[in-house]
Amino acid sequence: MERIYSLQGLRGVAVLGVVLFHMTAVEHKYSGGDILLPPLLDFFQLGVDLFFIISGFVMVIVSRGRFRKIAESKRFLFNRVSRIYPTYWLYYGLTLAVVLVQPNMVNSTHGSSNLLMSFLLLPNDKVLLVMVAWSLVFELWFYLVFTGLMLFRERWLPAFLALWAVLLVAFNSVENWQDYNAALRIILHPYSLEFIIGVALALLFYSRHCARISTPMIFVALAVALIPGVGLIGYYRLFDDQGLVRMFSVGAVFGVLVLGLALLERRHYLHMPPFLVAVGDMSYTVYLSHLLVLGVIGRFWQVFGSWSSSLLDNVLFALLMMMAVLCYGWVGYRCFEKPILDRSNDFSRRRFRLDGISGRA
Repeated sequence: MERIYSLQGLRGVAVLGVVLFHMTAVEHKYSGGDILLPPLLDFFQLGVDLFFIISGFVMVIVSRGRFRKIAESKRFLFNRVSRIYPTYWLYYGLTLAVVLVQPNMVNSTHGSSNLLMSFLLLPNDKVLLVMVAWSLVFELWFYLVFTGLMLFRERWLPAFLALWAVLLVAFNSVENWQDYNAALRIILHPYSLEFIIGVALALLFYSRHCARISTPMIFVALAVALIPGVGLIGYYRLFDDQGLVRMFSVGAVFGVLVLGLALLERRHYLHMPPFLVAVGDMSYTVYLSHLLVLGVIGRFWQVFGSWSSSLLDNVLFALLMMMAVLCYGWVGYRCFEKPILDRSNDFSRRRFRLDGISGRA
């Protein structure tokens, strides 16, 4: 499998954004009254949207040349599912242990959870035990749909994507996905449009038409996306909505970022900073674990570190939170997630007896 470092770097940016977004709530709860982190960090909850676009892009990378082969489809789905569940179950178990000891420490303001549905990552009307895992339910839906599309000719993929997008737009133009049951809310949610955008951009990336996009055009597009694009999304607080305007606006801006950086890397104009690539590698562990880590650091700080007369303690608190999240993320990735991925990939190669694409996606 081709490794595009800009995608890993953007994964790092996405997860750092999500961590910063949640750090604001932890600071409000445990800092003792004075606040350092600004409200504009609410923008960074869109890190999940960036993950969805990258996920669509990666689906094309790992599936190229593997269409219309049942064994390939099985292997693809196995690799995707084994990428999600084992690491998730670790943090499900840790969260459940916390709930059994201190029930008010987890989701205390969001109601109870259906433990079985949370364990299986199935749609339900209650909050998931691991609250951030809501995005994994969408990821699993994307993987299931894409596995089905792999049963057809690869050249038909753009047509299927266009049909899927048209159906989603048509439905969400006249109906509200929130009026339906839990499973249909996943199927009908316009979040799928961001995944479709990611897939479409990857198809363009690997097409002959990509050569027609000049390097100056890429730099101009990135400048437009990063300055007025990001600014307008923040100014109109599109992250507060989950409708078509958000999906197309965020999808366009972040899509330009994903495709533009990938093209610049291919043309040797970009070298993604190793730190961001490393954070991208461990982004899944960081994503699943950061609320637990932030909660522990917050309670520690509330007892030992808060000075209400100065913002210096807020600076130290913010640094401690981020350092703790990243340090644990590295340990969790190296000691659990990566070994599990390596073993599942080895099993996949033996079980499905395929040559070619392998490795971490």
